[in-house]
Amino acid sequence: MGLLGWRARRIRTVWRIEKGGRTSSLVGTAHFCPYRFKKILTKLIEPSETVLFEGPLDPESMAKVAEYGRHGENTPSVYEALDPEAIQEINRQLSIRIANQTTSRSYLRLIHPADSNFLEVHTRGVRPWMAFLTIWSTLLDWKHSMDMEAFTIAQKLGKKIQFLETIEDQLAALDGMPFDHIVNYLNHAEEWKVHKDLFRKVFLKGEVEKFISLTGKFPTRCESIIQKRDPIFFKVMKPFFNEGKAVAFVGVGHIPGIIQMFQDEGYKVHQEIP
Repeated sequence: MGLLGWRARRIRTVWRIEKGGRTSSLVGTAHFCPYRFKKILTKLIEPSETVLFEGPLDPESMAKVAEYGRHGENTPSVYEALDPEAIQEINRQLSIRIANQTTSRSYLRLIHPADSNFLEVHTRGVRPWMAFLTIWSTLLDWKHSMDMEAFTIAQKLGKKIQFLETIEDQLAALDGMPFDHIVNYLNHAEEWKVHKDLFRKVFLKGEVEKFISLTGKFPTRCESIIQKRDPIFFKVMKPFFNEGKAVAFVGVGHIPGIIQMFQDEGYKVHQEIP
């Protein structure tokens, strides 16, 4: 399925959350995606008064996260932990991808803008999660983010924007990603194309439970990223959803836990196609 598949389909990871006659929306996002969803995201945001996102997305905050990720001198080395075969395969894929790189927004260029020594250079001295996101995002080569696109739309529409966590929360969650999960996933780079295609198909169908099952080995499917943050997100989200006319954008992996929390407190939850 190519980009036309994304263009022709609607976002199916949308839930209406209702209680006491007040309604809001919870949207499961793909942090990386191959196409823009401007029209449908605008439709979701326009009737809302407050728009909520995970971590801070303003340029200053994003720069702080990137800067923190670059400084991992006292953290384990992803490169040294990888199998030689994995290093060879990732370097092969990186050499092809970087040769065709057409965007200055690549995580690789955030770390070493002018260097071309590929894997070792781009994982040396950085935090494990930054090394992983650098490699994964570059090989994925999906240049858009639903979160960032929604954030830009909300700003242009003059909506009240609320973040569900602080930078400190976000960085602590990233640092908590299990090192062995990162290494194990990078050691199987030959499977990434299959993973990428499955993710795309299941996400577009809105099959969240199947998505969670298929991506179980992904490094971010861990307690630090999901289970510990879900209650934080829900606590901040709840007062706005009680008022109604709010829309929250969170990674699709957070959807099952947050929905369960709403249901446990008597909210009606309905999955919809906007």
